[in-house]
Amino acid sequence: MGKIIDALQQALPLLGVAANVTAASTSNIFAVPDSAWKSLNDSVSGRLHLASPAGLPCFTSYENAWGLDANAPNAAQCQTVESGLSTSLDIISRFGGYHNPTFSTCMRRGQKCTLTATGGIRNDTCFQGTVPDYYVDAQSVEDIQKSLQFAQQYKLPVTVKNTGHDYRGGSAGVNTFAIWTHNFAPDPVISENFTPDECPSPVGPVVTYHAGQIGTHLYNSLQGTGYMIVAGSCPSVGPSGGWIAGAGHGIFTPSFGLGVDNVQQMKVVLPNGTYVTANRCQNQDIFFALRGGGGGTFGVVTETTTKLHPDQEYSYAFVQLPVPDVRAANEVLVANAERWSEEGWGGVYGVLDVAGSPNLVWLGYNANLNLNEAKASLKPVTDYLESLPGSENLVTNFRTLPNQITAQNDPALLSILLPEAGVSLTRSSRLVPKKNFQTADGQKALVDALMENKFGWGAVIASPTNYTLVKSDQPGGPGESSVSPAWRDSIWHLTYTTTWDPADPVATTPEALASMFQEMSEAMDPIRAITPGAGAYQNEADVYEPDPIGSFWGEKNYARLLAIKKQLDPDNLLSCWNCIGWNVNDERHECYLNVRGIGPSN
Repeated sequence: MGKIIDALQQALPLLGVAANVTAASTSNIFAVPDSAWKSLNDSVSGRLHLASPAGLPCFTSYENAWGLDANAPNAAQCQTVESGLSTSLDIISRFGGYHNPTFSTCMRRGQKCTLTATGGIRNDTCFQGTVPDYYVDAQSVEDIQKSLQFAQQYKLPVTVKNTGHDYRGGSAGVNTFAIWTHNFAPDPVISENFTPDECPSPVGPVVTYHAGQIGTHLYNSLQGTGYMIVAGSCPSVGPSGGWIAGAGHGIFTPSFGLGVDNVQQMKVVLPNGTYVTANRCQNQDIFFALRGGGGGTFGVVTETTTKLHPDQEYSYAFVQLPVPDVRAANEVLVANAERWSEEGWGGVYGVLDVAGSPNLVWLGYNANLNLNEAKASLKPVTDYLESLPGSENLVTNFRTLPNQITAQNDPALLSILLPEAGVSLTRSSRLVPKKNFQTADGQKALVDALMENKFGWGAVIASPTNYTLVKSDQPGGPGESSVSPAWRDSIWHLTYTTTWDPADPVATTPEALASMFQEMSEAMDPIRAITPGAGAYQNEADVYEPDPIGSFWGEKNYARLLAIKKQLDPDNLLSCWNCIGWNVNDERHECYLNVRGIGPSN
């Protein structure tokens, strides 16, 4: 076994151990001959690696699919990993690093390799958990093609990982072969009047970026060009990965649409290794599936071309104050939600737990209103807060932002997003339709439902309710996307969240985790009850969403997606939790818990 550890530390592919698997596994990954792994490694220029959890340098023993053995810890490497535990850019730079580290663990068995910031060397075992066993650090289309052709030849279960900024574990998988696209990131290219391949007419200015680009690099590349782009709010999100595959919302979605609405062309390596272009003029089924059908399912996207909009000034608002009456605060927010949506506000607001006290927090960005109009728009909130005891502590900040990069780097926005890095969390969400806000009875029912929740809530103003789809992208058109139709008629993307320390031995027992996931899932039930037929944002959804088909896609879209999946990947080599065509009892999902009757039965 020492040879395995040496191979890990040297980041070399594993040779000579395929027959020594001790875990009971049905994965074909362990039947691949060593000569084949060597051949694959040669074909991808030495970028095939044996994968390990990011925390391995801090542990004295290590257990993976080949068994348990001693590990030589490395204090310097351990300190480096520990120092970056809460830094998104550091986490995503490591294949074994996950933004939400719980999904790199085997929750069902209580086996993990998670760290605290100051633990140093642990006389303990690092478990492989759900970190794939092998991965290719893909840095070209050819690397991805070779990897998928290899997976097809040996029928290997495949996991696709970009940044690992993932709330449901889609970029991890037990006993899988992974394709890591994070380092496939040449500079973005702006085209002033782009014509998609095989299309008759140009579509205007676009930017083309590859699989490994992240939001912060994309925003920085556009700085000073006079253009802005719809992309994710968190700087470490990969816009060409799961973000766009799940719909793609951002702070400017209300004015400029979802990410899927802005895509003009995508290039993808299909499960059989074929490299194709998909847009409104060719491979429309694939274009449909890649824009909303979910990540890690239909192929590996290598390149995305997205519409650019003229950059401009934006009105900005931040308001915060502790509130003594949570119901009254909820009533103000619900009563004004429809108007704020119509006026184009993006951002987040809600009654949040701040240092153990309920606070009304309102953080918004607006491309449509000038500063005076923005202040008038939020007068119901400021008037309410100014009427409260303690209003002398009211925080208000209204100003004009000169461009998109200033908005994306807003300290208030980052203070909400960045603390999630490296912290374990579970979330449930719901798209709340416009009709729930349009009558007094509807508003009361919504407030009643909110009051049943024991978690602080945030309403992400991300729905493109007032964004008009171009004709080609409307249902039945060549540019139709596969996102839930609920996106087009919802005012809120409502989220509940709870967090815990991923290294806490009490909080991470299977029983404790199951309880947290169940409480979070059930917390959204009152909202689900008053929003029948609505949906949820799959990228930020309940891990144990009771109706994933109806919530993420709708029955009609799902039927089309399933047919496409069966055509492109009949062996279901690419799969993940709740993905199109998934099997809950697939070995790659065996570390998930069974919660609310949802989960592996084996």
